[in-house]
Amino acid sequence: MRLVCFAVICCLVLLLSNVPVETKNIVAANSKCAIPNLRTAFKSSGAVFVGKVLSMTKNGDEKTFEFRVEKYWKGAKRKKIKVSVLETSRFQAWFQVGESYLVFAHMDEDGKFRDGRCSASKTLSEASEDLKELGRAKAPR
Repeated sequence: MRLVCFAVICCLVLLLSNVPVETKNIVAANSKCAIPNLRTAFKSSGAVFVGKVLSMTKNGDEKTFEFRVEKYWKGAKRKKIKVSVLETSRFQAWFQVGESYLVFAHMDEDGKFRDGRCSASKTLSEASEDLKELGRAKAPR
């Protein structure tokens, strides 16, 4: 009987010793953002605009994208705007040079526009409903 109990305990220890690693990988792979709804995203953003990525520069873990603003609803009054993205092991910037996006960028303490992991930003091709709800936009100067 003791041998059976010892064998069961050993099996349980071996099985459970892998659980934290397995669970961590599953949680990381399945992590989901709480992407805000349009109204919340608009209120919390320093700039809301449609723009095309003209260029990208990288400085360490930060990528900065220069956009040509096509139209805006908030904050992006100029024809060009820069938005920075901090990359981590969990998030890589997804903006691509030459592509157009609806961008919801927040402004940091230094007055720099930023976007990130749980943003409402999306490709222009995915933004038709948001564009309707945002309504009439302004032209940049």
